[in-house]
Amino acid sequence: MSEVPRHTIEDHGHWIEVRLIDGSDVTDADLLAFRDDLTALPGWREKPVLIHMGALRGVSLEGRQRLIRYRHPTLVAVLGSGPMDRVLANFIIRSTRAQYFSTRADALHWLSIDNPDKNALPAP
Repeated sequence: MSEVPRHTIEDHGHWIEVRLIDGSDVTDADLLAFRDDLTALPGWREKPVLIHMGALRGVSLEGRQRLIRYRHPTLVAVLGSGPMDRVLANFIIRSTRAQYFSTRADALHWLSIDNPDKNALPAP
C-alpha cells in the first residue's frame, strides 16, 4: 500500500468529507487504504459522502475495476474542477448513487446538507 496517504477523511458527524491529494495517480492500494479509513469511522454506512477529486492525474486499471464493482450504501457527491475529473468521476458515478458537481455548495445541497458545520465533530 502507499506509504503516504493520498487522501484525508473528515467526519462531520452526519456526513463525511474526503479530499484526494492533488496530482495523484490513484492505485488499487490507495483505494484499499481509503476503504480501511472510511470503514473505521463510526456510522459510515449511514452518512453521505463528499469527495474532492483534487486534480487527479489518473486511476490504475485495477483501481478502475475496483471502482466499477463498488456500491456505496449512501449518496456520494463527487466534486471536480475539470474535464479529467469528470472522466475519472464517471467510474464512481456509474457504479453507485453518485453525482458529479463543480461547486461544493451544489454538492452539499444535493446531499441534503444545508448547514455543513452542524454537528461537526471536534478536531482531534
